[in-house]
Amino acid sequence: MLKELESLYEGDIVINGQPEYPEAYEWFYTADGDEIGIAKQRLTKRERQLLTLFLTPAEHRRERESEEERAWKRWMASGDPAASAMLAAPYCRLIHFTANRSIANKAEFTETIRSLFESPITIVWDKDRGGLIIEARQKRTAELPLLTEMADALAADFYAAIHLFIGPVRPVDDRLYESFLLEKECFAAARRFWPKQTVYEWEDVIPLPLLGAGIDEKTAQLLSFLDEFDEDEIRAMETFLQCNLNVSMAAKKLYMHRNSLQYRIDKWTEQTGIDIKRFKGAAAIYLAILHRRRS
Repeated sequence: MLKELESLYEGDIVINGQPEYPEAYEWFYTADGDEIGIAKQRLTKRERQLLTLFLTPAEHRRERESEEERAWKRWMASGDPAASAMLAAPYCRLIHFTANRSIANKAEFTETIRSLFESPITIVWDKDRGGLIIEARQKRTAELPLLTEMADALAADFYAAIHLFIGPVRPVDDRLYESFLLEKECFAAARRFWPKQTVYEWEDVIPLPLLGAGIDEKTAQLLSFLDEFDEDEIRAMETFLQCNLNVSMAAKKLYMHRNSLQYRIDKWTEQTGIDIKRFKGAAAIYLAILHRRRS
């Protein structure tokens, strides 16, 4: 589509750029977040109406990126060390985010995010549907930002389904870029495994690399005990494990009576011979369920 528009409005169109006189252009966004400016003198009323059928008129133009944001974008693309050198802190946390639609008012979104952090942050956008939050940290403490608790409210305020991946606090060193790429892959994998979950933490994805191998005959045979249970029973056990083996909390999430869930847990243990109230049993079952979802 972009090539067709470039051909149609040759010389009077700007895509993700900054013309000398931006007020002389009519601005639109694509569903992928590309910013398109077309010279007002080239547009008829009919053309404007047609363009709004597949483009979103821009109520607010993107703010021009700072040198810091441009440096971080280069870092995200190629690992350019100039960005991480700007961090006046020995540690940082990377928080990845993505939305199912463009965030039109980026300034308001940015201000809302900043209010949820005590530490300095930098937000780097990838078009208008996601990006990276870099939180500078003076200490390697593990407490989660308020962002975890506010994710659903944030999505409601900006009329978008927003997913976040909160990485661990890491040293700012030459391995940070490698960690960024790993977290980016883990975020994508987590969204495939748990598409309805909105906030993912590092501990959620640690088991995923263990599932890298394909399912051979022996593995399928080993995990065949899962075939004895329907999806509701498997989901109940998965929720119980995700709630730190807390029966009351899991029952509340599943909209079940506590005794009903306890009965299912006892039945599961009896049928599989694996006590999921013990760490080894819980870890084994959790990995088995994840392996099943991957296949």
